[in-house]
Amino acid sequence: MRQKKVFSHDLCDNEANESFERLVLQDAKLVKPILKERFLKDYILGIGDADEAFNMYCSAFAADRRTPVRMVVIKPNKADTYDDLFYIKNTAQGYLGEESVILSTSMQDCVLLITDELGGRDMDELLQHIAYVVRECYGLDIMSVYSQMIPIQEAPETFRRMKVCTEYSFYSESTRVICESDIKISADPVTLTPQYTGIEEAVSSGNEKKTLVLLEEFFLELERSMPTPAVAKTYCLELYVCMIRCCEVEKIDIYMKGIVSIQEGRSFNEIKEFIKVKAAEIARSNTPKDTNIYSSLIKDTIRIIDENIGNEKLSLRWIAGTILYTNVDYLGKIFKKETGMNFSHYVMEKRMELAKKLIMEGKKDRIYEVAEKVGYGSNSQYFSQVFKKYTGISPLEYKEITRLSSKKQLNSDSKKAAAF
Repeated sequence: MRQKKVFSHDLCDNEANESFERLVLQDAKLVKPILKERFLKDYILGIGDADEAFNMYCSAFAADRRTPVRMVVIKPNKADTYDDLFYIKNTAQGYLGEESVILSTSMQDCVLLITDELGGRDMDELLQHIAYVVRECYGLDIMSVYSQMIPIQEAPETFRRMKVCTEYSFYSESTRVICESDIKISADPVTLTPQYTGIEEAVSSGNEKKTLVLLEEFFLELERSMPTPAVAKTYCLELYVCMIRCCEVEKIDIYMKGIVSIQEGRSFNEIKEFIKVKAAEIARSNTPKDTNIYSSLIKDTIRIIDENIGNEKLSLRWIAGTILYTNVDYLGKIFKKETGMNFSHYVMEKRMELAKKLIMEGKKDRIYEVAEKVGYGSNSQYFSQVFKKYTGISPLEYKEITRLSSKKQLNSDSKKAAAF
């Protein structure tokens, strides 16, 4: 009984297929708009038996596989509804000429038009005008990519290439119309060697001018190489994480939220400006206090502190008695008056900032080794107490936070960017 039902069902299917083929061949003119869209969409997107769909199209409309056509892909920067694509499609079809359009449809997140127009129309000028009309009438910005004349049988592969080309509008907000053959898509992945270390050092030292110069070099190299937007965003994420390692620990979480701005950035220029603003902001926060207002005595004192920050014997009395040969009380009074803080507090801040940097760099130094390098000698326990009082967390906790922020978070967000 079961076999009989299956056999009967197969017969019904075959009869339905034959009936549909007769409809296609006999009444092609009546169902022409529907058939063209169905057959060509299935063929281009590879849905079902794409070759069979294309063969039926050729039979129904006496088309030749070598028929030359031009393809146009139009992608809006932002399409909130299906109606947006519908408006774009109708506008473009109207300007291209309905009589010459073989296919006009929405495919994935864009509009596709195939035309057999071989005349002397200037495609660049025409698509620029369509973009103007769409923007003025519907408030939508669009990116248009058109192909050279190709045999219609090459439509699926050409469509895939053109879809990739639409991504490259990411690099240019002014170029809204491009020919597919003008974009050279490399088969090999783009590999860059950005100088993250130099940028990080400039930000950390508070050198805003150098930071912006190095960032400009980084972005120029990225734009020249022109990787896919997802890869470009990954490089920008790596750079951004290097930068925010240079800020105060209590601000790391705040700056980490900026990762979303990079992931969701619509254009290269938008991401570039965001990173430059944040880099300058962090660099300014790291700028040393202006020593130009200090007297020569205090300038010398600050220089000696910087040169001996790792010296366990560093003290106001040591500097006054063995190097500057001045009265210790007088030096202490002048130092506080000009810098606004006690000598001991100034030195403590210098040592804690250096300790944060050493821990943040991710070297294999143990806590007691960091304590030695910042002038606490073998008294690592006291160093830990001072560090916790200064930052709110212990050196080990600080090390773990920065490790997770710079590695775990980066790996997670890089994967998200790659899938963007």
